[in-house]
Amino acid sequence: MANQDDIIHEEILQAALNLYRKSGPTKVTMDNLANATGRSRSSLYYYFKNRDEVFQAVLERIAEDVSAEIRAAVASAENLNDRIYAFCLTKMKTSEAWKRVFLTMDQLMSADELTRQTKLMDALHKKLIYMERGILIETMATAGQQSARILDNAELDMLAFIISSGIRGIRREVYEHNDPHNAKAAAQLLSNMVTNWLKI
Repeated sequence: MANQDDIIHEEILQAALNLYRKSGPTKVTMDNLANATGRSRSSLYYYFKNRDEVFQAVLERIAEDVSAEIRAAVASAENLNDRIYAFCLTKMKTSEAWKRVFLTMDQLMSADELTRQTKLMDALHKKLIYMERGILIETMATAGQQSARILDNAELDMLAFIISSGIRGIRREVYEHNDPHNAKAAAQLLSNMVTNWLKI
């Protein structure tokens, strides 16, 4: 059960994200956050040193939420093929949803502000890749009797990299570059290919 500090911490992050969507992260001050949460500015400093730390915490929360959503979708699937497919579909869905949020924020920032935010966004991307590969490795490592191949850690890591990179490429081509292929059908074929290869 969350304690009062956890609840307030979450309120601040949600308020910050709402403000970022309206005016971009670089325009949001601690005063803005205090007004949005109904708290004093000085009370916010108990939780965060400055607005950059708030932005970093928001990005960390986004990574955790995306990972949790993917993990839940994978856990609800019945077999290995369905789990990989669930991973692919949920990854595409969450990527599209957050891509729109980040594009909106980007449009509200100047070129200099965008440059300053690039490192943080790159860190978010790397963290998401790390967390997603962890989900895939865990999924394939626990497949048990559904897989005839016994993969070592390096092979599991490589296969997770291929699936993760493949679905990112499919999403990008279909949704960003208007490729006419069906993204769900492509995700299903990728899942089938991986599952069949594991069964050989």
